[in-house]
Amino acid sequence: MTTRYAGRTALLAALFTLMPLHGWAEPNLIKLAEGVFGIKGPGGTINTGLVVGDRGVFVYSCSADDYDQRVQLIRSVAGGRPIRYVANGHYAGDDTMCNHLFAEQGAVVLGSKELARQLLPYWPKRVEEELRRGRVKKEYLLGKKVEMAMPVITFGDKVTLDLGSHVVELLYVGKAHTPDNTIAYLPKERILFVNDLLFVELHPTADARSDTMNWQRVLRKLATWPVETVVPGHGAFAPGNGAKPLLEMDRYFETMRAKVRAMKGAGKSLDEIKRGIRAELGDFARWPREGAIPGTAEQLYRELTARP
Repeated sequence: MTTRYAGRTALLAALFTLMPLHGWAEPNLIKLAEGVFGIKGPGGTINTGLVVGDRGVFVYSCSADDYDQRVQLIRSVAGGRPIRYVANGHYAGDDTMCNHLFAEQGAVVLGSKELARQLLPYWPKRVEEELRRGRVKKEYLLGKKVEMAMPVITFGDKVTLDLGSHVVELLYVGKAHTPDNTIAYLPKERILFVNDLLFVELHPTADARSDTMNWQRVLRKLATWPVETVVPGHGAFAPGNGAKPLLEMDRYFETMRAKVRAMKGAGKSLDEIKRGIRAELGDFARWPREGAIPGTAEQLYRELTARP
């Protein structure tokens, strides 16, 4: 390569670093351990887990909105190794809309049987929605079939991936945020990727698909594991953050449930609770994503009505 072209390449690389995506923000690569990384989604968007092993790369959750930028980050640390396995925390589009793109490169998509059941009817509708919104490159979606995004390997409760230098356990934890929540755990490194089971200092989304009681049980159980680093689906993370974010999410639900129960007991209607609950949340009220509060309050109200 000539000095002139080398200089241009360096300049372009610098511009890509300095020119963020989506309103002056871009995905950010964070090293968690040797060969293990998290990609921080911009503006609270989905975080991606990344494990670079001797036998290939494992990717957990990916948004197609900024697919190009995330792939660049993956390649920057992959050392030429191919993406071998892809898995999802659940079936939502901000998690699964890269599946087919990785599969076209030879990756194997894995998922729980429940994820496969949820994804099959959902994915084609999400593709249509994304094409209308125009946020994802059309060539990434046009002509793509749901079979390209579906898990090739399905499992019940657990499957273990051997990447040589790293072992990744995929575990289906049952209905929580949605019916198909799956986590990825690296027992040697004590790193846990939990997707939308965890929103860090952001109001979580709970709705009719959720079971917040089981969600809390899962959070509490995971907090007892020998975990050094937890990567949430949304929000900030850092090496060594430990179980504290899991317990904080549990406390969030416990606080909101208690307030919804009290307001319901005082004769407040559901609409009144949805309008007034934020003021009852104390320190949690300042968190972003406040638009999610009414829906979560409604789900807690629904659960309290079904099982007081």
